[in-house]
Amino acid sequence: MPLIILFGPTGAGKTYVGKLLAKEFGYFFYDGDSDLTDEMKQALHSMQPINDQMRHRFITQLIRSIERLCYNHDKLVVAQTFIKDKYRRRLLKKLPQAKFILVQTKTSLRYRRRRERADYPWNETYVKTMDSLFEAPRIPYQTITNDSNGTNNLKADLRRLLSALSPRSCKLNVVIPR
Repeated sequence: MPLIILFGPTGAGKTYVGKLLAKEFGYFFYDGDSDLTDEMKQALHSMQPINDQMRHRFITQLIRSIERLCYNHDKLVVAQTFIKDKYRRRLLKKLPQAKFILVQTKTSLRYRRRRERADYPWNETYVKTMDSLFEAPRIPYQTITNDSNGTNNLKADLRRLLSALSPRSCKLNVVIPR
């Protein structure tokens, strides 16, 4: 199976979908937030803006981590907002086998999910600010909806989506960075 990148606005349920792919479909799940720099974590905790220099350092590290993980796993799913299209294109340039899946849900549900999260309990104003920065994708991608329709419906949607994706291995063209 391909390298799957789950992306979308905050609170869409990317992590939930990624963990479901791991549990039900045998993917190795990686939360892209694991590569957040300390500077970004501090900004997120204090609901401050993230600038492009911070994002660049983060994306550089994230791509290195994905390359290493692809070397060790045939089936990899990564969850990350990928708020800017230039970073999505940058990942595709390094890992052309990646398949992007936009995770979407109702805005009100996303806001509720964000308020309930313990790691970064952002207020609605901060989430709206992040939403305004999220660029519409100009790369090839599929879409999945993660509303409150139940896990079985989501699993069926994922099964259909996976069957439509190319069966190329995550390891395709992976060179381990030094």
